[in-house]
Amino acid sequence: MNYKLILFDADGTLYDFTRAEREAFDKTLRQFGIYENLTYLHKKYEKINLAIWKEFEVKKITSTKLRLERFQRFFKQEKLSLDPQMISPVYLKYLSQGTHLLDGAEEIVKYFYGKCELALATNGLANVQNPRFAASHLIKYFQYIFISEEIGFPKPNKKYFEHIFEKLPYQDSAIIIGDNLSSDIKGGNDFGIDTCWFNPEKRINESSIIPTFEISDLVELKRIIK
Repeated sequence: MNYKLILFDADGTLYDFTRAEREAFDKTLRQFGIYENLTYLHKKYEKINLAIWKEFEVKKITSTKLRLERFQRFFKQEKLSLDPQMISPVYLKYLSQGTHLLDGAEEIVKYFYGKCELALATNGLANVQNPRFAASHLIKYFQYIFISEEIGFPKPNKKYFEHIFEKLPYQDSAIIIGDNLSSDIKGGNDFGIDTCWFNPEKRINESSIIPTFEISDLVELKRIIK
């Protein structure tokens, strides 16, 4: 297929957010005097964080409230005497420094650079994503970066995509590539653009969300996108 615009999701598609997030979590808790059971605590936090981002996707919680709420729930559950208002800024600072890329990310972006328009399309917090992207090797390939907090709507909301295509009028020739079925793929499907599910772990899709394409390695995009 020929496309004039490729929308790349960031975290879990090009950037190793799992590694960045774990490093930020560990550094933050150590800074506040917690050195033991970090793996256990992270698993508990990860579950809460994932649930709250699902709430964000469907507009049940704002990005402002999300910052504190996830730690409030986590500290209450684990009976930790920590202040979310002190913890959250430190955690976000460390998270904003996580620029690790997934295997093949720079290779594939570089391959398509100059052949069509490239844009980053991410659900995230502006004060985390902007510093990460600015410090990343990938920034030179992207003229356009769309961050949900700056737009005011997250993927899969149609208003998120409306904002993108007001800036880049390629709706009839666009594809979004992402690892998240409920935000990236559903969002693209609902808006009527082609979608590509990046599924490196080869998980079984048990949802009703069907992508146009599915890949397990970013290099496979070369055979899909001409």
